[in-house]
Amino acid sequence: MNYLVARVSDFEQRKALPAQKKKLYNYADFKYWKEGNDFLYVEFDETAFKENRKTFRELVIEPLEKEQSPSIVVFDKIDRFTRDSTSDERTILTKMFKTGKIEIHFPSDNLFVHKDSPAADLFRLEIGISLASYYSAAIRDNVKRRYAQMLSDGLWVGKAPIGYLNYQQYDDRGNLLKKGIKLDPERAHLIQEAFELRASGMTYKAIAKEMKMKLTNSTKLHKPVTTSQLEHIFSNKFYIGTMKFEGKEYEHHYDRLIEKWLWDKCQTVKESRSKNRTKFSNHSNTFLFKNLKCHECGYAITFFEVKDKGISYGHCTEYGGKHGAPYVNEKLLIQQVRDALALVTVPKSELSRIVNEIEKNHVSEQKYYLAARNKLQKEYNRLDEEIDQLFIDRQQFVSQHERFERLLRNLEQRQKDIQSELEDHSNGDKAFVIGASYILEVCSRAVDLFDAETTTIEQKRYLISFVLSNLTLDGKKLQFKLLAPFDVIAECSKMQDWYPGQDLNLRP
Repeated sequence: MNYLVARVSDFEQRKALPAQKKKLYNYADFKYWKEGNDFLYVEFDETAFKENRKTFRELVIEPLEKEQSPSIVVFDKIDRFTRDSTSDERTILTKMFKTGKIEIHFPSDNLFVHKDSPAADLFRLEIGISLASYYSAAIRDNVKRRYAQMLSDGLWVGKAPIGYLNYQQYDDRGNLLKKGIKLDPERAHLIQEAFELRASGMTYKAIAKEMKMKLTNSTKLHKPVTTSQLEHIFSNKFYIGTMKFEGKEYEHHYDRLIEKWLWDKCQTVKESRSKNRTKFSNHSNTFLFKNLKCHECGYAITFFEVKDKGISYGHCTEYGGKHGAPYVNEKLLIQQVRDALALVTVPKSELSRIVNEIEKNHVSEQKYYLAARNKLQKEYNRLDEEIDQLFIDRQQFVSQHERFERLLRNLEQRQKDIQSELEDHSNGDKAFVIGASYILEVCSRAVDLFDAETTTIEQKRYLISFVLSNLTLDGKKLQFKLLAPFDVIAECSKMQDWYPGQDLNLRP
């Protein structure tokens, strides 16, 4: 059996296969071959630099090795034979034609090689292979240079991450007018929501469960994003304006989906959770205290359930129990958490009055934000003038090109930093009253939220981490610190003083 082989380097070049097929079939007609009886047609695409090219081996080489009689293998041109002069496939096929098992025909190059081919034909084959290899390497270099230029211009060279979409715009005739990356109207806000959940301290698994089918890899497949994909999302700087390619970072010009302050908060959560990892972390997700540590030795507290009694106990995992840590009923620890949450409870009768006071204070806060923003804006405008002047005086840097580039780069980087600071001020200004009101709302319902039957284990853990920090178990007693501003709220609750630091004459 003879073989007609059409091949391209990748999927994008498949449009060239019909032309190859037509030429190969014309050659088969010239030889009076009939498909199925005299020849088989094989086509495929695979990168020229891909290792272990199983497609070519399985479709061509392995069938040839099984043939009992000599075969003819037809490629349209030499560059379809191989683009890698050191490839295994070339070595095998060369050995086959030198031993008389096959002949290789290249109709478009008018070259036919077999075991008795003259030196001139073998030399033509080697030259053709070398030229094809050089052509392939040149294309690769051109692609790399093109990628480098695109990245330098702020353009991404690959598939857009989740939350963005690659798009192409065509005219009425089907000609490509523009292509780029834009925000995904269906999933961009979900990425923002995921970052906010992560910033609150939630685990990847909990976020994946929370988002469920909202975030998907493909609008066609509708597969939920996995925890490992979420980890990649929260580590991808593309969302804050930086793209990474082959270890280098570049600024892109697409819309930023995540603010820098939110990104930094997520990285802080990641570092915090990494430090708290331990070999003896609780393996069950059914116990409330998942990352509780021993106050004495720092080892993890592991929990187990006595099924006959329906009681769960916690115990330090230190080898040998050197400091005699007791077994503690989980219900005892839960009650201590409930008591701690009760400390930060704000009477509902005081809520509206406190919120009004916060809003009054916000007026003075706005003055600070406005003054800070004005100062930063003035500096930004001054840098604009320096950049303009630098270009005006560029003639002075004819022999100091690197110095000019360095000065320009430093000025532009400072402008980017200022822009980021301006955005941070804007976000802080917007979130001030909303955040304070939310905290007070939590304080007024903390115990009720913790005890509610509809509150999940994960939500209870989040509530604990929202109010308490440095949670450890000292014997049978929980040790912790109240996070700000809950420490102040607890102090006011004890003293029944809800306006600390305020003039007594101004109090209601």
